Amino acid sequence: MTAEGVYIPKEQDSKRINQFRPISLLNVEGKIFFSVMASRLTKYLTENGYINTSVQKGGIPGVSGCLEHATMIWEAIQRPKSEKLNLDVVWLDLANAYESVPHEMIQLALRVYHVPEVI
Repeated sequence: MTAEGVYIPKEQDSKRINQFRPISLLNVEGKIFFSVMASRLTKYLTENGYINTSVQKGGIPGVSGCLEHATMIWEAIQRPKSEKLNLDVVWLDLANAYESVPHEMIQLALRVYHVPEVI
């Protein structure tokens, strides 16, 4: 399966390569294949208890985590704000998270979690 790669600027007037995000454009068959594979894998991992939906919210069908997490942060901010206390919040965003994981590690994780090859 092949994809056409294009670079999308992350910000206006991007000039350096690190200011662009690589995007791979797949044909329709590729999109259908990966959609089916993602659906089957998510279903398997969720049904077998490998995904803790009380923590992992993103990308899980039927799990609305955006509002829940936003509400938790909002509530955590209210007391320190009203009592003029300090509050530290840390946001973690792994740079190039998808591109930086070696394929061998993905294959190892699939074996560790006993994901059937037929998925």
